[in-house]
Amino acid sequence: MNSFIPVGQTYRVNYKIFVNRPVFEVRFEEVSPVLRNPGVGIFNANEKYSAKERVVNILREFFSGSEIPPVEVVLQPIDSEFRFKLVHGVHRFYCSLAAGFSHIPAVKGFDINS
Repeated sequence: MNSFIPVGQTYRVNYKIFVNRPVFEVRFEEVSPVLRNPGVGIFNANEKYSAKERVVNILREFFSGSEIPPVEVVLQPIDSEFRFKLVHGVHRFYCSLAAGFSHIPAVKGFDINS
């Protein structure tokens, strides 16, 4: 990624995944930091890939210009320090930040904790 220079504010978006939900761009500063349970890192594995593989795959997609899904956010209460809470897409969010994008593509999500 040393030679990677973002072409736009965000990575290229796959709009086909959320046809009925409008995609909008959010500044990173508008999203509250992700809080994980103690002992759980920001990046984690899933049933198919290790945490490292997931991060490398996302960074490769940025580099190649692939279209990838937006993250999902919910609005925070008016008196909150941040406008949005990230509810899905932690890897894409933090990889975008590390890659030098200024915004993250997002759709309105659903918060199971609300």
